[in-house]
Amino acid sequence: MKVLYMMTKPNEESEKTIHEILDESAELVFYSDLNDDEKDVSLSQADIILGFSLSEEQLQKAKNLKLQQTFATGVDRHLLKIFKERGIVFSNNHGHAFIIAEFGFALLNAASKELIQNDQLLRKGDWHPRKYNSVTLFNKTLLFLGYGEIAKSFKKLVEPFNMKLIAIKKSKESDDSDVKIYLPEKKLEAIKQADFIFNSLPKTPKTVNFLDKEEFDSMKSSAIVINVGRGDTINDEALYNALKEKKIKGAAIDTWYIYPDKRGGEEQEPMPCYPSKLPFHELDNIIMSPHRAWATDLSLFEITKELLLNINRFIRGEQLVNIVDLDEGY
Repeated sequence: MKVLYMMTKPNEESEKTIHEILDESAELVFYSDLNDDEKDVSLSQADIILGFSLSEEQLQKAKNLKLQQTFATGVDRHLLKIFKERGIVFSNNHGHAFIIAEFGFALLNAASKELIQNDQLLRKGDWHPRKYNSVTLFNKTLLFLGYGEIAKSFKKLVEPFNMKLIAIKKSKESDDSDVKIYLPEKKLEAIKQADFIFNSLPKTPKTVNFLDKEEFDSMKSSAIVINVGRGDTINDEALYNALKEKKIKGAAIDTWYIYPDKRGGEEQEPMPCYPSKLPFHELDNIIMSPHRAWATDLSLFEITKELLLNINRFIRGEQLVNIVDLDEGY
């Protein structure tokens, strides 16, 4: 089968390893090596594509496509309707869940210890130890919004803190007996208990504005919200008002509502690009992160190995992992 690699071109050593991992019957082509005409041909011939979201034009050219294996976890930017209409199998990536969880844990620590605020004080020579007070993680209640691979990895990180663990998910099924599950219709009951709320929800029709005004009104005034899920799962106006009016203690957010067309550096367009129509950057009780939980010293290739094994499963007619439910959207 023809496999089209549409991610950043790996270095020479990683490229060699990719060839070693892939089934020997795979005909591997690196998209970045091709000119425009060759790219069109490779798209039309590809049985399998490994990469990020494809445009409608690219999907139209990919007439032979049978499987797309995406590097991303969130799939709301993909044209799922076309995949469903054409019967294309679509798998996402959970191989970097531990990295996202680690970053979320850093956000929780920074927010609960008021690290940014105290850093700013000391830069002014102010040593006030309790103007922005720390909150301990020990013996608190942690609520997971969604309980997939990221949340499960996060749970391992907080185990030493003797927390009460609860989660909201669409079914009561769970491998973790120490996590009490609430169905979505009972979410206010769960939210009222939470000291910390960790959101890793994907964006689907059922999860947009999962946290809205009613949910924020139900939170403790000491609650801290951490978001490494999709931005639109939290209503931006409700979040902004809750923070501005000090209805909750704080938030640390890595995923947003408005993104630049090109990200970062001199090439960013537009510059500046604030992540919401609301002035979150004026608030002192939020940590703002530019959707970078995935960006670490680990190479993209290290996270890609499992995706290559999944491609092998497809080639060999074996059961795939992480197949996206095209109706549910995750």
